[in-house]
Amino acid sequence: MQPAIHANRDKDGLATLLAEVASGDKSAFAKLYGLTSRKLFGVALRILRDRSAAEDIVQEVYLRIWRNAASFDVNLASPIAWMASIVRHCAIDTLRKQKLETLEFGDESARVDACEPDPAEEIDIAQRRAIAFAAIRRMDPAKRKLILLAYVREQSRDSLAKAYGVPTGTIKTNLRRSLIELRQSMQQEEAQSRASRAA
Repeated sequence: MQPAIHANRDKDGLATLLAEVASGDKSAFAKLYGLTSRKLFGVALRILRDRSAAEDIVQEVYLRIWRNAASFDVNLASPIAWMASIVRHCAIDTLRKQKLETLEFGDESARVDACEPDPAEEIDIAQRRAIAFAAIRRMDPAKRKLILLAYVREQSRDSLAKAYGVPTGTIKTNLRRSLIELRQSMQQEEAQSRASRAA
């Protein structure tokens, strides 16, 4: 039995439809498709820039939604944000596969350039990544969690506002302040790292 969904979290009825889909309701699935397919197609098309590929992705996404609807949690994200995140992940995976195919079957110079990056650039990227991780670890746990939810899990500002029970503007302000703090911390880390290398 699906848990009750608060009306304020389901103004468009999509969360209820997802709960019904999770129980195997094909009629609810058809309604969900009708209400959301154009939006999800638009997300896929913006990433892939190919109508045929976007259509294929959308069909694959709805199969995933049908199979995984029970994993949707209205307290963590809005239904459309949850479904759009599946589209983004599938579309990005498709782009990665296309790039791998280009490397495998493309010209020799493309393979050499991609498979043999500039060592200095690789070292710089690795150092900046380590600095970012160190700075994030030092942050207040609440600020760190907010940044990870927004930029790693790609949750929308609206869904975060609902999850935290605060206005969307408050989430945006807190994120902006947290990012400023993170940037300043990274700058301090970089300065200390340069000083230690120079010593």
